[in-house]
Amino acid sequence: MKKQSFQKSVKFTLQGIAWVLRNERNFQIQIFGLIINLFLIVFLDLTNLDTALILLCCFSVLATEILNTCIEKICDYIQPEWDSEIGIIKDLAGGAVLLAAISAICVGFLVYWPYLMLYF
Repeated sequence: MKKQSFQKSVKFTLQGIAWVLRNERNFQIQIFGLIINLFLIVFLDLTNLDTALILLCCFSVLATEILNTCIEKICDYIQPEWDSEIGIIKDLAGGAVLLAAISAICVGFLVYWPYLMLYF
């Protein structure tokens, strides 16, 4: 198999991200959360370290959501009918997204709290 060019690999990767953005409601909600965080980063003038922490958390949640979608699509392809074992696999993948989101919320609270206290 011939190795693809870097440009083609990037093109296919961006197509995958565009697909998940068009088709997955949770990913769309998480992108909205990223946009809110970008606004807060600028509005509150976060330090570089705080900005890095917030962006790392946001993109970790997005990446975990993409992996969850991949696992769900593979499971649906392998076993289109309901199956309890497949259900456990999907629940585990969803649990990973939930843990990433909870950790992002905790980090967000710790980072934003001191900045928000300046306004109240």
